[in-house]
Amino acid sequence: MNYAKQVRICEVSTRDGFQTLPPIAVADKVKLLDLMADAGIREIEVGSFLGERSGVDSMRSTPEVFQKMNRRPGVVYRALLQTPAGMREAADAGCPKVKINISGSGTHYRLMTGKSIAEGMEGFREIGAIAARHQMTLLGSISLAFVSPYDGWIPSQDIKEIIRRFIDCGATEISLNDTAGMAFPNQVRERFLEMKAEFPEIRTWAFHAHNTRGTGLANVLAALDAGVDRIDSSLAGIGGCTVFKNASGNIATEDTVYMLNGMGIETGIDLEKAIKAGEFVESLVDPSKTDSYIQRLEKIKRQGNGIE
Repeated sequence: MNYAKQVRICEVSTRDGFQTLPPIAVADKVKLLDLMADAGIREIEVGSFLGERSGVDSMRSTPEVFQKMNRRPGVVYRALLQTPAGMREAADAGCPKVKINISGSGTHYRLMTGKSIAEGMEGFREIGAIAARHQMTLLGSISLAFVSPYDGWIPSQDIKEIIRRFIDCGATEISLNDTAGMAFPNQVRERFLEMKAEFPEIRTWAFHAHNTRGTGLANVLAALDAGVDRIDSSLAGIGGCTVFKNASGNIATEDTVYMLNGMGIETGIDLEKAIKAGEFVESLVDPSKTDSYIQRLEKIKRQGNGIE
């Protein structure tokens, strides 16, 4: 296995985790961001800049969160967006890094935005121009980069065309996302290897996994074996797509850190502090929306029961 010795985990609970849930108070988001930084998390997806988009009320407070949060030295604070209007909001908020998101599935992207993939990519050039003026880092992100519940297996050529457009607008990192949690480890590994061979100019590759069908951590290992060293995860395993019915969450940060730290892969994250941050997340949301093995074990311990 060809695992990196160091892996950066990006925490996405304040964006992907909260986006399908009732709005969380700005003060609670700011407190959670502090708990993440205290735990040693060094990249955080704070929220989404919606631009003209509507229907994601939980992300409306993102500009205010950027205004009020404590920006810790050494922590990269980023946000997700899909349009030039969202990019202008991000620049105004002083967001240093943005994740431009588009789907590999035409049906999925139209359900999210009412646009075709080609129409969505028309905004990339303006997004890149704004980023260049404000010296913002661009991460190109592809939802359903492997398989879609609507369109089945996503052809490699479709993914390559999107990546080319990301590179043209100045993206220096690429994230392939298993948004529906439908991919298998061999598919994840092979797709990353193919894309890395096609685009050697991209040095930083990330994997965004959902655990809908219980394959999330196995897929993480497959991505690591393909040389990926950036992994998205969400405290308490919260999250889900805004258009999927009954979508479950991302892989849990606590579970991911437990696995990687135990394998001797350096994450820089203190597991006990990450657990405390996850407990705070659990206090903010419906318990049925959480999904972390480590948090379940912690509950058993707090009840005075042993674990063998």
